[in-house]
Amino acid sequence: MKLQTIHDGRVIATADRSVLVESVGEPGVKRVGKLPVPEPWDLGYRAKATAPFRSVVTTLTGDFPAVNIWSIDDGTLIASADRWLFRSTDGGSRWTTVRSLPDSSAPMGVLPSAVCVADGTVYLGEYPLDGETTPRILASENGGRTWLTAASLESVRHVHSVQTDPYTGDIWVTTGDADMECQIGRLRDGTVEAVGGGDQSWRAVELAFTPEAVLWGVDSVYTELKPIRKLPRERFDDPDPRPTTVHEVSSSVYYAETVSVGGTKWVLFSTAMEAGGDSTGPDGQTVYSDRAAVIAASSTTGFTEWNVLVAFRKRSVPTDRWNPRGVLPRANAYVFLASHPDRGVFVNPYNTDRDNGNIRLLSDRSLARRS
Repeated sequence: MKLQTIHDGRVIATADRSVLVESVGEPGVKRVGKLPVPEPWDLGYRAKATAPFRSVVTTLTGDFPAVNIWSIDDGTLIASADRWLFRSTDGGSRWTTVRSLPDSSAPMGVLPSAVCVADGTVYLGEYPLDGETTPRILASENGGRTWLTAASLESVRHVHSVQTDPYTGDIWVTTGDADMECQIGRLRDGTVEAVGGGDQSWRAVELAFTPEAVLWGVDSVYTELKPIRKLPRERFDDPDPRPTTVHEVSSSVYYAETVSVGGTKWVLFSTAMEAGGDSTGPDGQTVYSDRAAVIAASSTTGFTEWNVLVAFRKRSVPTDRWNPRGVLPRANAYVFLASHPDRGVFVNPYNTDRDNGNIRLLSDRSLARRS
């Protein structure tokens, strides 16, 4: 089971293409619907997202995420899987196919961090993998029914995140993966204006926003230590902004949540235990990745003291032990995050050695104890 989002106060998750929603007043989730198969003979889509085909693949490779769902407004959800985008207006029971994505899109279409809503407009950042397709930021002004191109990003491989700054309303974008493709910037007038970039220290997935700064962790498997960086807001428009390093971890940083507990701001990052090297990295690279974890720090320390909340190893699969010439893919281990102001932070270890697919609540109390 993969944690997706919180919609109308309830957890939404998926298992293959099945959409699962938390029951009101009852423990657990129940199946309410299923994503369609856009093309009946699309074997790639079936192998990535449809049982029993998917289970044959994941037995060899490990579990890889194949579906994303986002809550757009009170009545609308959108989802991505493979090269397709879907939309539901009834809480996930029925879905329509609204758009195709680039042919080389990741198994889950785009990253979970690549969709946001600002002033009623939905933004989505494409994630092609072929190194030849120009990724775009798409925009929809009718809740995901139709889409237009808001920006084309010719100098990057793909988009990692599209996010709304809750304090200014700015649309922030992160990209990768080679040095000159790594960029953090803001969407303005049909282009992404870089705040900083040009090396692996600017290679971020999801950003964390606070009243004073933006924070991110580096996503680069071949760098031995990945810094957690903080850029104060007064430096956003500097010609050469200089973030400070507030922490370092040994695994790539992917996803972020920011929550308030008793007036204290907390930033949480999740790391991934990656199964192999980076195709965009240097020859002869060494993989540095030791666990999938959730780490947290609070504003009371200036985000300089970080605690490990949960940690996991990658699930062992046959391709870890036998993979001639490394031709078969292997899945990473992740921890997916979702938060709700009244409930706390939900964590979901995925493709891990224990608790794989479980969804667990980290209550405000558990964070407050670490203050």
